[in-house]
Amino acid sequence: MDLFFGASTNASREQQSAKVRVEERPAKTPNASVNAPTDTSPTRRARPQQGDQTHKEDRRRSQQKDQSHSEERRRPQHDDRKRRRRLEEHRDERHTLKKLPTSESSRLSPRNSDLVNANRERVGSLPPSPRPRKSPVRAERKKPASSVAVSSLGQEIERCASVPVQASNVRRQKALVSAMPSPVDDREADSDEPVAVVSSVDAVRQSESQYEDYFRWQDGEDRLQTIELHLPASGATESYSLLMPKSFDRESESRDEYLPVNDLISTVRAIALYLVDSSDFRHKVCGDKENGILRQLERARNRLNGRDFVGAVHEFNRLLDLERVSSNIGPVFDKSHIPSDLAIHIVEQTYNRVVAPTVNMLRQYKAFSNNVYGEILPTLVSEFIERAGISHDTTFIDLGCGIGNVVLQVAAQTGCFSCGIEIMKVPARFARRQAQEFEQRMRLYKLNHGAVQVWQGDFCESTDVQRMLPRADVVLVNNYAFDSALNQTLLQMFLDLKEGTKIISLKPFVTPDHKISARNIYSPESILTVRRYQYWSQCVSWTDSGGEYFVQTVDRSRLNEFLAQRGML
Repeated sequence: MDLFFGASTNASREQQSAKVRVEERPAKTPNASVNAPTDTSPTRRARPQQGDQTHKEDRRRSQQKDQSHSEERRRPQHDDRKRRRRLEEHRDERHTLKKLPTSESSRLSPRNSDLVNANRERVGSLPPSPRPRKSPVRAERKKPASSVAVSSLGQEIERCASVPVQASNVRRQKALVSAMPSPVDDREADSDEPVAVVSSVDAVRQSESQYEDYFRWQDGEDRLQTIELHLPASGATESYSLLMPKSFDRESESRDEYLPVNDLISTVRAIALYLVDSSDFRHKVCGDKENGILRQLERARNRLNGRDFVGAVHEFNRLLDLERVSSNIGPVFDKSHIPSDLAIHIVEQTYNRVVAPTVNMLRQYKAFSNNVYGEILPTLVSEFIERAGISHDTTFIDLGCGIGNVVLQVAAQTGCFSCGIEIMKVPARFARRQAQEFEQRMRLYKLNHGAVQVWQGDFCESTDVQRMLPRADVVLVNNYAFDSALNQTLLQMFLDLKEGTKIISLKPFVTPDHKISARNIYSPESILTVRRYQYWSQCVSWTDSGGEYFVQTVDRSRLNEFLAQRGML
């Protein structure tokens, strides 16, 4: 049974294999030979036609993919070749353009035209073709500034005053400050060319948007905004504005707000009292309390009557011109000592034109430091002059002069050599500009004054201060905000002062009860004597209340006496 089953199984397997071999034989084509050999090997199998086509498509896709990768790898090299070829063409083009005539090169593109010009300049064979440029601005001939106010300065300030209102105040103030003339000290002021004066109109123009009409004008009247006032110098006039600050309070006038009408009235009074040697002129201007010109100006100001105010100014100009013809123009006081009222008026005018329009810039300092800014007002300065006995042959120096008001007032009021130094840039710049404006104003009033010098720097390190201290007769130090270290440094500097030099300060460098002993014979306090004085309100800018100041005098006699008694000399 098992043998039969195995025999039948083997027979069926042979039949199946034979059948497979028959199916695998290739079909005969019409052109095939009958006797062509056939492969009957069971191990060689033919692929179906559909599978052959699929294999070809896969191979083609693979070749395309390989080719794309190859192109991507070669692309940078291809770009480099294109770039090198472009550069070579450009170099050949440049070589050719060198030899082109002007008519041909002018027809080239702008890029090639620039190339032609560059090569012509390098080779030098042809002149470069002209390039389009802006029409040149013809520089105006520089006119000498007159001794009267006017000028390029006023035009420059007007230009800077046109900075848009949207601009920040700091930017506007910096533009206005930079428009003013560059300051020079006496060593730089040897030139005979006068410096332009800042007029009242120029001062108002710096912040004209903050001003309005002062007077009320009737219908049909000309609404004047400026008026000319004649001054003592020959042919000198100044333009005064007839406007007032919008924030002006008639009851309490602020020093930082400039009111041109009051300035004009004060100038008329000063000229009549001090600068015209004629009793008749003085009576017509100031003497007649009811109908004098000064009274007319004050009445018109109080009533806001512009027509009467302008008429009074014209009458004053007429009378002053008559006195000039009669040669009566001249001071009615000793030229070596100007009255304090007149000196303060000129310093105030200088301040209102140079500092007041941009006074906010003075508040840019570090609080609670040695650089805290504060001003000593003119009333207290006049008291300093009297206490220290400053005269025309005195040498005065202000250590920390700020904007230089004290330096200018001392030079005007006494005629002495007056100098100062300030460490902060903004106040020092104002001080030097005020010195220029002050000098020109004194010329307009035909007044002499002492030489003025202002430096910018640290007085502890300045060579100018080291050079001036041994010659100084009076030294002013506003040490109200100085710390103890700086005061000690100043004490060491005072050792260079000569005998009798006076040091004015708002805090004492030596106590009134200081006694010389063996322990302090080498300290600077031992060569100083001190006296204390009181000042009243409205004397300093940082407080309305009164205070005290001190006058120290260099006196080595007490120290020498102490040393002689102990045989130490």
